[in-house]
Amino acid sequence: MPVLDATLPNLDHVYAKWEKRGPKHPPSYSGDGYQHNGKQKWREKFGSNVQPLQRRKPREKSRFVALPAETIKNSTIAQFKTSPSVLPEHFSSERRPFMGQCCSCMPNSKKDLITPTTSTEGMRNILDVRHELRGSGTLSRQFATLVYSWRTRTHHVYPELSMAVLTCQRVKDAIQAELLAEEALQDQAKLEKRAKQILHNMKSNISNIMTKLTGWFLHHFLSLLLGGIHVHKGQMKMVKTASKRGIPLLFLPLHKSHLDYILITFILWNYDIKNPNIAAGDNLNIPVFSFLMRSLGGYFIRRKLDHSSGRKDNIYRSVLHTYMEQLLQEGENMEFFLEGGRSRTGKTLQPKGGLMSVVLDSISSGMVEDLFIIPVSISYEKLLDGNFNNEQMGVSKKKESFIGAMKGIYHVMRSYYGSVRVDFAQPFSMKECLVGLQVVSPTSSPDVSAGEYSNPGSPPSSSELLRISSLSSLYGTDIVKEDQRQLVNKLGCHVLHACIQISALMSTHLLAFLLLTKHRQGTTLSQLIQDFCWLREEILVRKRDVGFSPSSSSHDVVCYGLSLLGPAMVQQKSGDNKMGDEIKPNVGMPNVFELSYYSNHVISVFLLESLIVNAVIHLSDVSLVSLHSSIPREVILMTRDEIIETALELSTLLKHEFIPAPPCCKLEELLSDTLDQLITSEIIKVDDGSHEEYEGFESTDERKWAARLSASLSWADGDDDDDDFLHAEQLHKINLENDSCKEKLFFFHSILAPFFEAYLVTAHHIKSLETTTDIPESDFMKQLHISAKTRVTDGVANYGESAAMETLKCAVKSFKDLRIIDFYTTGNVTMLELHGRYNVRDSLHSYIQLLESLRC
Repeated sequence: MPVLDATLPNLDHVYAKWEKRGPKHPPSYSGDGYQHNGKQKWREKFGSNVQPLQRRKPREKSRFVALPAETIKNSTIAQFKTSPSVLPEHFSSERRPFMGQCCSCMPNSKKDLITPTTSTEGMRNILDVRHELRGSGTLSRQFATLVYSWRTRTHHVYPELSMAVLTCQRVKDAIQAELLAEEALQDQAKLEKRAKQILHNMKSNISNIMTKLTGWFLHHFLSLLLGGIHVHKGQMKMVKTASKRGIPLLFLPLHKSHLDYILITFILWNYDIKNPNIAAGDNLNIPVFSFLMRSLGGYFIRRKLDHSSGRKDNIYRSVLHTYMEQLLQEGENMEFFLEGGRSRTGKTLQPKGGLMSVVLDSISSGMVEDLFIIPVSISYEKLLDGNFNNEQMGVSKKKESFIGAMKGIYHVMRSYYGSVRVDFAQPFSMKECLVGLQVVSPTSSPDVSAGEYSNPGSPPSSSELLRISSLSSLYGTDIVKEDQRQLVNKLGCHVLHACIQISALMSTHLLAFLLLTKHRQGTTLSQLIQDFCWLREEILVRKRDVGFSPSSSSHDVVCYGLSLLGPAMVQQKSGDNKMGDEIKPNVGMPNVFELSYYSNHVISVFLLESLIVNAVIHLSDVSLVSLHSSIPREVILMTRDEIIETALELSTLLKHEFIPAPPCCKLEELLSDTLDQLITSEIIKVDDGSHEEYEGFESTDERKWAARLSASLSWADGDDDDDDFLHAEQLHKINLENDSCKEKLFFFHSILAPFFEAYLVTAHHIKSLETTTDIPESDFMKQLHISAKTRVTDGVANYGESAAMETLKCAVKSFKDLRIIDFYTTGNVTMLELHGRYNVRDSLHSYIQLLESLRC
């Protein structure tokens, strides 16, 4: 104890100091004297009615008694140490993967507009307005849609741009150029009148009143057809914040339906965001509907900008270019479809760069400081437009008309179309995206950071970006330099890839995908539900979302999806008690085209894995039919480089079908990572052996030392890592020992098998040109389509969807890009011929061998 007192400081002087500060005669708060004086004062004030306060007896608190260590079992201690304190069931089962964040090539935009709660905001059904009217009276809840539409603010101002467009120097130069042309027979006044008429037929006329009325009508009308229009609240908060930055928003959605035109405007109206000006084809410029679309922001452009004779219509091009530029300069939002027309196959089409090049020119010329690009994806459980079976069978598309539109609406009103999911990606700066795509000119300052491009307050000067065109060089589609054309294509591919990655997969997509890849011959309902659960988990693991609640009963979701697909695509039979209901897809033409439309939405999730697996199958020279045989087969080994090169070759062949990677990423690296994942899942195995030059070494360490010694004695740089060296020298083989791996091989192969079969038919048909003269393109396509359909009807083709007209067109485009065939024009007829290279027949033969090896 003396030791303890020695270590403590002397605090007596502190206590004395505090006692001096206190009262000299402090009152005593305990004792009978204090209580008596208090009671006497209360009696003097209130009389003798003061009763003593009855106090409750204090509750005895139970105390925890420590247990002896001998009474605690070892299993209890082990469970405490091994069991997590937070279990998965403690989290909400509705937690979804957050899709749509910016690419890593735009670091400043990636961290902009994102808050810690963005990914946890949850979903909102736009058609359900009850949550927006919480706290309102009974009458408001009774007329919820009317009250909600009345309260929604619609007060935006839209500028009149006619004078600015017609007086622009670009339009004047185009008129003067037309006057100087030899074939021009009109005077300047008539040409100016024509420019004014073009603008009148083109421009939009947005009305706040019509927007509000349309919003109220759509709440009623779409509620009869759809179960809901779902958006992510976090995504919409990012779009709302971006709309307040003072720069234009450019919405670039995928094009699936005619409803796309007004669906995005309808959603933005619910969030008090200005209507975008939407580029629409002039085929929709029909009575009544054209008035409605103009009032909501639609402006109409010709599908073919030039005259039918092929001569450029400079006046029309200049008016279109100037009108779009003026919209952006005034800060107006804009929307157009990079794909051009609607997708007939469910897959994303390749970008068309006409309108995008106009936007790029506005940025590079300095007319517009910057803008936010917002990729948008719209997923339908059931397409309101019906199907495209007739077009896939080769029937020409019918021209839109008022009567046809009314018939379509009547047909739509008779069905139910499930739910719609609309996803908005994180807005990103266009200038920062251009920097990420390496389009900064050599004259720009090298120390300019990409962050300056995402800040609207300090955008870079226009001289820092490559100029796309000039005032006299047109006008969106007249791009001369190849590097400029590649720039527009890269930007378009980057946006479309982002749209693909944010696309939610609906129940009908998953069911159609399973029926065409794993159960073409039919299955039972119980097996389909089991595979549906597996596929849903595989999608969620890959950070893609589904368009239904993950916690919903799989049985209910499958039955609901089958009812939406309908008997035309899926046949259901009641089975016995043991097997259950039988489910069989209709894989005959033309219904298989509609089923493949929904199935194709899921391909992007497994695209890279399918490319690697098909490359390994080709290199292994293994017949998929013989995989179930128990006869031992010779195992063919292959290097990593061979697998990647073959997968790249298959990707190049299918370049018009898919966009496997954004332009800012190297596809080789993504395929290499995918190969590692397939090795981890044991679908592909690494051979235990090694190359002959290291055959005498027994251990891996000895082979490492041999590799290090070989590298040190060579002229090569010796800084390479030993593991990378051995990684490159590893041999791989297909895993034929595990039945589950065989099943996965069939699954990944069947994803792209219909496309390979269509390309094989096209290659054989091109080969027939060796013995014939040149042929018109239209005749070639008709003969090719007849041949593909005949193979299906005769039972020669394994996949009926291989006869789809759109797939055959993409195959012809691919062989043209591979310089197997060429096109040239004679008069107004496009002719097709074999390319003039001396080895074109050898190249065609190698592609035929490649595609033949991938047939079942």
